[in-house]
Amino acid sequence: MKVFEFLVQKYSNKKIKLVELLKLVASLNEKDILDAAQKGAVWIQKNNMGKILRIRDIETEVSPQDKINFYFDKKILSYPEISNADCLYQTKNYSIWIKAAGVLAQGTQASDHTSLFRFIERQKGHDIFLIHRLDRETDGLMIVAHHSQAAGILGEMFQQNVVKKTYEAIVKGGGLIPGHVELIEKKLDGKAATTIIEVMDSDKDFGLLKVEIKTGRLHQIRRHLESIGHPVMGDPKYGKGNKNREGLQLLAKSLEFMDPWSKKVVSVSHPRSLKLPQKDDQNSVKNSNI
Repeated sequence: MKVFEFLVQKYSNKKIKLVELLKLVASLNEKDILDAAQKGAVWIQKNNMGKILRIRDIETEVSPQDKINFYFDKKILSYPEISNADCLYQTKNYSIWIKAAGVLAQGTQASDHTSLFRFIERQKGHDIFLIHRLDRETDGLMIVAHHSQAAGILGEMFQQNVVKKTYEAIVKGGGLIPGHVELIEKKLDGKAATTIIEVMDSDKDFGLLKVEIKTGRLHQIRRHLESIGHPVMGDPKYGKGNKNREGLQLLAKSLEFMDPWSKKVVSVSHPRSLKLPQKDDQNSVKNSNI
């Protein structure tokens, strides 16, 4: 990746079009600059103060005191944009979408064109606001706000843990008893973290869990389940002997909360559910661990 971070005044002591500036600084043609900017690789901090924001219009004039960040990675920019995503529920204030496994919830410094966030933004035709995130490997439900007021209200609801977030997970290890409920309270990164698990099904090799989280720490479910000896199957980061050719077996299954505008309970569930691997699939999983 080529990284360019500079004040405009280093190259121009007067206002200049962004495209002309980047052609000078990065030695790229206008077509590559336009593609990179539209995919979220260019950022601006007006007067070198305040928030750093993406800028997509390369015809914009920038001033000498503006700071520009440009992250150019040809490989990342070559990745295809998301062409489809399912919206399960929406109001004028927010909507609930399915984020597929392998899809980024939001972009990186170098681009956002492969993220669910940018796909929804293009669909809506205006800015949206991310309320919470899912790991790239996780399939499941995400809620986005349609305006800043809704973002503030919904964000506060997540912080106060009044949104019920339920997951399903297939984990390594037999001996789990269906119906068993367990509370996991183990600090993560020095902060309190609470996870509740219920065994829905099991066999001698795997367990199917219903998981509810009361806090939202980084990789909370994955780290907590590894800590009790039942890592999530297919987890590329946590656990041993839990490889799975079908990827991470963690599903953000449902969201339930009181709509702060309608005062009605909203309950939305993913149409898919996880199931224990069949015997043939189990043999495949075991062989993939060799």
